[in-house]
This record gives sequence, C-alpha cells and structure tokens, in this order.
Amino acid sequence: MPQTREELESLPGVGRKTANVLLNTLWGHHTIAVDTHLFRLGNRTGLAVGKTPLDVEKKLMHITPKQHLKNAHHLLILYGRYVCTARSPKCGECVAKTPCQWKEKA
Repeated sequence: MPQTREELESLPGVGRKTANVLLNTLWGHHTIAVDTHLFRLGNRTGLAVGKTPLDVEKKLMHITPKQHLKNAHHLLILYGRYVCTARSPKCGECVAKTPCQWKEKA
C-alpha cells in the first residue's frame, strides 16, 4: 500500500481526509484529518479558523505540539462529535469554554 498522500489520493474514492487518516493511523505520520466535526470545532472556537478543511488542517498542524500530532485529530474529532456538537453543543462540559470565541455559547 502506498505511504504518501499523493499516492493514496490517486486511489479511487480516497481524498485528503482519508489519506491523512491512513497515514496517521497505519504509519504514524503526523497528519490531521479534518472532517465536518473538526471543521466546525476549529471555526466555532477560533482554534483554527478557515474557509476550507485544508485551511483548518494547516492551522491545526501549525499550533498542535509535535508530541500530540499522532492522536490530535482523533481526540478533536471525538470532541466535536460529542461535546461541541452542531445543534446542541454542551458548553457547560467544555474544557475550552473560556477561550472559546463562539458568541452563542451557553
């Protein structure tokens, strides 16, 4: 199996997000896969504001400490899925409530 993003993206049905997941999970590359949850989390909180998933990915790669890059996207995606949810975010449970820039936070 190819071990570069370009080779992986050349496979049918594999885009940047999937390629990043494979590179990170299978081969330990420092990548962040931005899905809808992570895109929302980055923009809502101000952690990594961007118009596209690639913008958010680049900003997260820049601000994430190197020692956390192996697991960062897994943890952030789960946080966006279960705490900083789309419709009813659980702001009372959020560990980043104070620095969060979302104006509608509860």
